[in-house]
Formats: sequence, C-alpha cells, structure tokens
Amino acid sequence: MSDEPTPILVKLLEIQRDLNVPKERWNKFGGFYSRSKEDILEAAKPMAHERGCVIKVDDEPIFVCAGGVDESPWVYMKSTACLVDVETGEVVQATGYAREPYAKTKQDASQLTGGASSYAGKRALGNLFAIDDTADTDNISQEPTQAEPPASGSFNVKCQNCGRAYSMPDRATFDALQHDPNGCNCGINAVWKVVA
Repeated sequence: MSDEPTPILVKLLEIQRDLNVPKERWNKFGGFYSRSKEDILEAAKPMAHERGCVIKVDDEPIFVCAGGVDESPWVYMKSTACLVDVETGEVVQATGYAREPYAKTKQDASQLTGGASSYAGKRALGNLFAIDDTADTDNISQEPTQAEPPASGSFNVKCQNCGRAYSMPDRATFDALQHDPNGCNCGINAVWKVVA
C-alpha cells in the first residue's frame, strides 16, 4: 500500500459522488423548496474532514457599473468556494455570483449584502461539489409548459436559469416581473416559463 497522498481531485470526486443535499427549505413567499449555503456546508464538512480537507468560502464585492437614470448601481458578490487538502496544501475551487439588490423592503444594507453573499456562496459550493440546482428530471416531465399565462387568475412560473419557481397572483404581476432585471434571486436576467 502506498503512502503517497491522495490527490485533491480524487477527494473532490468522492465527495461529489457521495454528497446529497436535498431542497428541504420551503419559501412561503416564492412558493418553492430550496437549499441554503449552510445546508451544503453542514452536509459537506464531515465528508471533507474524513478526507483530510477543509472547506473555505470567501467573498469579494464586484462593482459592475453605476447604473443610469432611475437605475441602481450594479454590485455583485463573488464567492469562491475552496476545498483545501491540509496535508499537501492542494486547492480546488469554484466561484458563484449574486447581484446585490439596491434596496429591499424591511432589510438594511448589511442584510442586502449578507443575502447576496449567502446566495453567491451557495452557487459557488454548488459549482464546487457539482450539486444540480434545477428540478429533478421526473418533476420536469410532469410540468407541461404553457405558451401564455392565463388572462385571469393565479399561476406558477419558473426561472429557466436557476430552476426556481414562483407563484403569480395575476397576469399584471407576471408582466411586471418580466421587466424587472432583479426579478429572480439568481442574480441574472431570468428566462421565464409558465408551468401548470
């Protein structure tokens, strides 16, 4: 048996194979289940520890542009998630981004930054550990698409970029959402699909 240390990519491969972080947090406002950065860390840290590794997540604000008339500045949080082998010092890393909203009802500036940081960290960890953040294939096949939202009544939509689902009380709310560059929490311009 060799005393050679196991390369970091082999350790990452094992963690990716074994890690399962189900979406168990219900968002009553948005009407969807999700997982958090903390959920991923809670599941991944023991696996990393067994393999002699630590997980680090660092944040960096990225100023994109000042915005225009009636438009807020664009500031993104960049999160870098690292798996570090404590014995060899080898590092493998992945990044994730989230746009910090200019303002949000009932939140102060630190909560806005914290929310963007948390979401960017979740994306970085998801990228590092190859966690699929879309709906399961079985669920997608049961969600027929609809070309146009109904003229009246409530309905559901899904962001095709991140898989997050939202309940719309009416067509006017959906129309407003489609024109909002911050409409989805994924931090990028959403591509919407109306679902049953």
